[in-house]
Amino acid sequence: MSRATTPVITPHTAKLLLDGDDLITTDLGITKNKVHRSNEGVFLNSLFVNFDTLRKIAKREDSVYFVTERGVFQVAIHEKHYYKLVPTSRAPTLEIDGIRMHRTSGTTPDIDTNSKLNALRLNEGNVLDTCTGLGYTAIEAARRGAYKVVTIELQPNVIRIAKMNPWSIELFTHIGIQKILADVFYIIDFLPNGFFDYVIHDPPRHRQARKLYSGAFYRKLSRVLRHGGKMFHYTGEPGSRYRGVNVPKGVSKRLGEAGFVDIVYHKDSMGFTCIKGSI
Repeated sequence: MSRATTPVITPHTAKLLLDGDDLITTDLGITKNKVHRSNEGVFLNSLFVNFDTLRKIAKREDSVYFVTERGVFQVAIHEKHYYKLVPTSRAPTLEIDGIRMHRTSGTTPDIDTNSKLNALRLNEGNVLDTCTGLGYTAIEAARRGAYKVVTIELQPNVIRIAKMNPWSIELFTHIGIQKILADVFYIIDFLPNGFFDYVIHDPPRHRQARKLYSGAFYRKLSRVLRHGGKMFHYTGEPGSRYRGVNVPKGVSKRLGEAGFVDIVYHKDSMGFTCIKGSI
């Protein structure tokens, strides 16, 4: 069964179905479909889910489930880390070990992605997306007319979760998006000088990926940007601290030392834009 037709439901969806609603979403709010019922359950895209299963799902919180012929399963992977797709009012977010990979307070991941690209004023050109995640940044860059988007992800399980997320379908279908599974800190050394017009750098939190906030990595990013190329770097709020370290303040300083100019913080998207200088 393809990603596009795999029904995906949440506890909220299950409650609506149990309450008798026959027009519900099976793709996390992208569309709505008519549901067919029997005395024992409902048919979602021709796949049967009984009422007992829906009642169990309805009791859960912050979870997403996909429906197959073999049953209903949570969109989650528990190996060395615990990866989980979490619903919001719009595009879902990814949780790793209980930490959300997107801003969800007062916004949703898709709206937040748009605010970042608005700050960058991305339009056409070649784009490097340093941390794929669920692919929202790469998808939106491609939609805005990027010639080519190269997006890099470290964790195979993140890609596995994305494959079950209806909001991530274009990550796997858009011909302008090239996916690389690797550690961006090292694989960037094999990318050509000055190839990219834009870089979108939205790394995990500082304590999880310190090398992606280092001066050494910023110099690598500068190398692959053309002169005058622009970067957006998500950091969180100024004054936010981890063990006494003001992350945004340090980022701004190191960006300047790496040759970036016009370093501006954008409060709404909680990150810096900057331009590759002439050095």
